[in-house]
Parts: sequence; structure tokens; C-alpha cells
Amino acid sequence: MDRIRPSEGWDAGSIPAEGTTKSGFTLIELLVVIAIVGILSGIVLASLGNAREKGKVAATLQNQRSLQKAIELYFNDMGFYPPDTSRGWDPGFARALPYNPDTGADCAVNAGDCPACPNCPVDWVNQALANWRGPYIAAWPVSTEWKGKYDYNYWPSGATRYGCTIPAGVYIGVQRDYSDANPIPASAEQSILDKNLDSDNCLDGEAQMILFRL
Repeated sequence: MDRIRPSEGWDAGSIPAEGTTKSGFTLIELLVVIAIVGILSGIVLASLGNAREKGKVAATLQNQRSLQKAIELYFNDMGFYPPDTSRGWDPGFARALPYNPDTGADCAVNAGDCPACPNCPVDWVNQALANWRGPYIAAWPVSTEWKGKYDYNYWPSGATRYGCTIPAGVYIGVQRDYSDANPIPASAEQSILDKNLDSDNCLDGEAQMILFRL
């Protein structure tokens, strides 16, 4: 008796074994997986963003400490504090006289670039040139961690900014850039406020960080 042969092209292995079923993802299962991946990605990105923001705050605090040490050394050599300068200007920490690394304006080159200094001796420029023993910092920081500008400030008693009272003192302002863009984000400024290092005690897009209380 002849054996029955499978028809040409028929594959016995194509028939699932008894009790087995084909497996695979349904559309709903794929959508659930995609949603979970999206949620996890959002959590990771938020964590990275928070870590970056904390790093920027930490770097800002380090700059404040460096400038605090610089002003102590400057005063020890000079007997007075540097003149109040505009944002972006080194008041005399990396060089003997104020200069702006962005514009090239330099008090040592052009007397017209020298700021007024009510708290300084009348001949403060000559005294600075004679008594300066710096540099007290390696270089003036050209921008804040948020692409704004640092601004050395000598605030007298009763000074206000954005309606906020600033106690008399010498400060480093962590401020916006020359176009008033790139403020400190609210979350970062709140962190500085929580550390009691923003002396205007206002959430206004900048921080006035004390170097010396008058």
C-alpha cells in the first residue's frame, strides 16, 4: 500500500502544535509601552534639568566666594573698596583699574572710562596703580551661568532695585545681559534666596549677593 505523501508546497511544520498559539503585541499593548517609555523619559529629563540647575547655582556660589576673597585682598592693599561699575566690568580684581573684557573699554587706557568713586580717595586711580598687588582673581567672569552678566555694586544705605530694598554693602549682582535678557530662572533664584544669599529678598530675575556688609 502506497503511503500518502503531502501535497507539493505543503509544510507540516506550519501547523501549530496542539495547545500552542501565536504570540505578538497588540496595538493597545504597544501604545501602553510607548506611554510608559515617554513617562520614564520625562522623569529622566526633568531629573537631568534639576541637576544642571543645581550645578549652575553651585558655580554661582563659588564665584561669589571667590569675589568675596578678592575684595578682602583688594581692601587690605588699597584701604578702600573698588568703585561701583556697570555690568560686565571688572572693578579692579584681575587688573589694577576697571575694564570691560567685552567692549575693550579700559580705565588704564582712557581716563574717560574710569567710573566715579564717591567712596574712594580723590586720587584713587593713582593709589590703585601704586598699591595694587593682584591679580586677586584669575579672570573676571564674562557671563553668569545663565548667560547674563555679573555687576559689581557698591550700594549705599537706602538703595532699592526693582522696588526691593538692598542693605548697604558691597555686592556682586548676578544680573541679566546687556539687553536685559537671560535672567536667573525663578527656581534657581529661589534656591539662592533659600540660602539667604540674595540680599534684596525678591524674586526678580537677578541676585544681589553680598561681598561685604557696610
